[in-house]
Amino acid sequence: MFYGPTNLPLEAKALQKPRRFSMAVELLPEKESYYRELHANVWPSILSRLEKSHIRNYSISIAPLAGRRYLIAYFEYWGDDFAADSSAIAADPETQRWWKETDPCQLPLEGREPSQQWLQLEEVFYFDHLPA
Repeated sequence: MFYGPTNLPLEAKALQKPRRFSMAVELLPEKESYYRELHANVWPSILSRLEKSHIRNYSISIAPLAGRRYLIAYFEYWGDDFAADSSAIAADPETQRWWKETDPCQLPLEGREPSQQWLQLEEVFYFDHLPA
């Protein structure tokens, strides 16, 4: 592995605020319209749970690659206990109901953690410059 100021080791990344996460999953073509519809009107309870769990700057993009479509998600975590906040999201009944709608739109990718729907991506470069 190569590490430097634009690609910190995992241990250093875990101590940063915010912690940045990127993930991917395949989008089933027959479900794309429904997936877009859901995200055009995300339930307020889902947004509230994310906020309570210190999730900010969350986006999902569609990437057409090699004849397939993939969802690429990015978010920032601003809290102090990612495991506890992630568990609170997973335990939330409204989030579970949301996932029952969104998960059938997705085809999980190889290499993900068995308990995860999305494959976590490795960050290899980061640059942030705030204007003076």
